[in-house]
Parts: sequence; structure tokens; C-alpha cells
Amino acid sequence: MDANLKPEITYPCPWTYKVIGGNEDDVRRAVKVMLTVCLDQESGDRTWELSRSRTSGQGKYVSLNLALTVRSEEERNALYAGLKECPEIVMVI
Repeated sequence: MDANLKPEITYPCPWTYKVIGGNEDDVRRAVKVMLTVCLDQESGDRTWELSRSRTSGQGKYVSLNLALTVRSEEERNALYAGLKECPEIVMVI
């Protein structure tokens, strides 16, 4: 497989982001704000699930899985970029 080729994704499709931060409550609030800002609100009610994945060995970080259906590549990328910009969020995968 050519490393320069983008994978072909058919939208809408289910997508999961792993969101990592220091304080679970702060991360949950930041995710909810970004969902409001980045998702296409004209597409109607959107369902999503934010579940705890794990906590680091020393308890310094918590990771959450954000699962939802994204409607387009632009929406998927906008949400990723928005989450990365939140100071409460250390990393998005």
C-alpha cells in the first residue's frame, strides 16, 4: 500500500476519537463545547457517546472515547482540530 494514499472513507460513518486530559470533568466539558461548535447543527439531533477508557498508571491522565457518526471529512477534521485546541485536552487520537 502506498503510504501517500488517503484511505477511502464513505460518509456518513461511525468514528471514534480518543481524548486525553488531566481532569475528567474538564475534558468532558470541553468535548461537549466542541461538539456544539464543530458539528453541523442543521443535520438535526446528533447522538454521541463519551465513555471512560482508562486512567494512567499514576492517575495523572484520563482517556475518554468519543464515538459518533461524522457526516463529512470536513466535519471529522473540524472536530479533531477543535478538540486539539482545547487547553483541557492534552492529546487527541
